[in-house]
Amino acid sequence: MTQFKITLESIQHLAHLTLDLDLSVPGLVCLVGRNGTGKTTLVRALRNLANADTFISTATPHAFSTSSKITYVVDGVEVLFDFDRRIRSLNCRQAIPPALRNLIAAELPIPHGSRFNYFKSASEADLDIRKAIALGVYVQPGELIDFLNEIYCSNRFSNMVEVSVKGKRYYAIVKGDGTYIREDYLSSGEYFLINLYRTIKGTAQLIVIDEIDISLDAAAQANLSRCLRSFCARFRCKILFTTHSLALMRQIDDDSELFFMENLNGQASIRLTSYSDAKARLFGFIGWDRYILTEDEVLLGFLKALIGKFCPRVFFRYKIIPMGGGPQVVNLMRQNEREQFLADPEKVISILDGDQKNEKYCQDPRVHMIPIESVEKALYVYRETDPDFPFVSERKDFTGYKDFHYHLQQKKIATQEEIFQYLIEKNDVALQDLVAVLQYFLVDPA
Repeated sequence: MTQFKITLESIQHLAHLTLDLDLSVPGLVCLVGRNGTGKTTLVRALRNLANADTFISTATPHAFSTSSKITYVVDGVEVLFDFDRRIRSLNCRQAIPPALRNLIAAELPIPHGSRFNYFKSASEADLDIRKAIALGVYVQPGELIDFLNEIYCSNRFSNMVEVSVKGKRYYAIVKGDGTYIREDYLSSGEYFLINLYRTIKGTAQLIVIDEIDISLDAAAQANLSRCLRSFCARFRCKILFTTHSLALMRQIDDDSELFFMENLNGQASIRLTSYSDAKARLFGFIGWDRYILTEDEVLLGFLKALIGKFCPRVFFRYKIIPMGGGPQVVNLMRQNEREQFLADPEKVISILDGDQKNEKYCQDPRVHMIPIESVEKALYVYRETDPDFPFVSERKDFTGYKDFHYHLQQKKIATQEEIFQYLIEKNDVALQDLVAVLQYFLVDPA
């Protein structure tokens, strides 16, 4: 199964919502949005393919009307759930192939999710678990132990054992005195992660978790995405989850994994977003996804002109920061590499004037240069070498390139923007390498 599409119509406060997923590409889908946009309704609909009573047990009958329906399309095979007056909910009138029923494993939020109803099964198996541990009939689940230890930055799960009882696997931590802590007596967050591991190891290609952060502390949330990403690659699955956790969102790759859901008068949409955009929309915080460090205000303006001309679809929120000389620019970038006070190192680059090209610090792969010595120097040279130089002045006795640059603007012979556009046109071919850098750094990856 590769191509999956789900469409919801007239369900609760959703008039229409479509989600398309390529299940042949493993990875994470982090779905964020304000309360009431329909995230949980979407999770219910995804769960409904395998558990047809999902809406009957978790939603009010008033959520539906005669026009309510959910359409699933998997590799061209369509499954339809529409309104059934007899049960006042959604029903499917066709046989659903087992392969489709087993395609998705979905976990609902409190109070319906299995992570909140986990005591009964392990409790009923306690006698068998006790015997197995006493007799040493168990194995050490190394993969699960590594997962939990990495999430919690601890080795306290190193004595965990796996016991098989009637075809089911149960977990416990064996203590030095021979007693044990059964999995359902661990914290709800720890137990949730154990169940998530079970699900990942199962047959589902798409794993869906609503409010994945609800039982996890902030440190565990921050470590979770890295572990899940590794599992997705190993077991060839896709994990879709919702969250309101900034700690978790901060660790998501916002060029491919972070999606924002919004609902305008019932018409819901899901689009790729960036961390700062999501943070601003959800919490009102203003931040930046990308930073460009540069020398001065003139070069800042030139870079903005380049971006405006060659990067019409800027995706990431970005900030250009003028720092002074080239050494100061590169030092700030390297300080951020150590302390990450601006952003992750790969989200910060430096762009310098071309007259810095022979400096040793320019060998850093994240340091780039404009293909002219500087805006002011290039302009000063072109006044002598370009027969069609457009900015003519009667004055000839300039003290240098900065004086000439200032004079053109002070006498209103040329605006700063006109100067930038002239230099861009004169150096169109030479600028393309830098343009490619800016496009890769800022433009929508889609």
